[in-house]
Amino acid sequence: MTTSPSTSTGMPPAEVEIDAELVKQLLASQAPHWANQEIAYLATGWDNEVYRLGAELVVRLPRRELGEAIGHKERRWLPQLVAETGLPIALPVFVGQPVPQYPFTFSICPYVPGRSAATVDRAMRDGYAAEFAQFLHRLHQPAGASGPHSEFRGVPLAALDKKTRTQISALDPTLHEPALALWEDAVAAAPHEGAPLWLHGDPHPHNTIVNDSANDDATVSLVDFGDLCIGDPASDLGMFWMHFSPETISEAFDQYGAEPRSSLWRRIRGWGLRYAMLTAGLGPDDLLGVIGRETLGILLTDSDSAAIDGS
Repeated sequence: MTTSPSTSTGMPPAEVEIDAELVKQLLASQAPHWANQEIAYLATGWDNEVYRLGAELVVRLPRRELGEAIGHKERRWLPQLVAETGLPIALPVFVGQPVPQYPFTFSICPYVPGRSAATVDRAMRDGYAAEFAQFLHRLHQPAGASGPHSEFRGVPLAALDKKTRTQISALDPTLHEPALALWEDAVAAAPHEGAPLWLHGDPHPHNTIVNDSANDDATVSLVDFGDLCIGDPASDLGMFWMHFSPETISEAFDQYGAEPRSSLWRRIRGWGLRYAMLTAGLGPDDLLGVIGRETLGILLTDSDSAAIDGS
């Protein structure tokens, strides 16, 4: 999610026009008990736009067809995830239906107070590393085989080998050798064993809300479960590299229980490289683009984090 309508490279175009007046019309016809609440634009993501609804709610509306599919998936699986993990994840309180002027379903959800973690620097994000690692550890519970699968999250890294090598070849030539060495080590690591685990799917800083209010015990929350799936936890944990400094990444690994140089640790670095490359090409003012480029530098130029198997 981004906090303003984006013109950055990579943001898919909207397939429908959404504004506050449309939101008011939808509420007036489908949820009139909220129609008198103040409505204010909050954020635009790749798949949805979000508007504040009074002090305690948000309206989340797909801006393209993929957002519609994501909304259906969240509403199908999030209640089961909450029931099985006990995590305090905000569930929709109302589902709106398509109308002639707007072709998709939409959700009204509790507002999660705070600010996007992408708007604070890496040193400040280090402050929630332990809590973030513990949250993911609680989330990563065994899931039934019938849970939602993804083609690009939670899967064995070998399934992404060809695509990732193409992405590496597009990097600055000085990064080809360290990136390829890191990737090949990750692919060679033993795969995830046992039952597939519940995954957020996309826990990057823009999907992480930091609340530093003294009145709230929790300082960090995850939102946007559109990529919710089951599989290898390394897929989620690769985002540690997007969030934290090298020293604090090690602390986060300790909190989660990922042993240095273990197969899980090696796969995590491979996912971190993928996320860095996926975001590094975003526009110069795109916050995830900035974070992606920083992450690429940390992974491939820091002597400690670039080491393979202790060498």
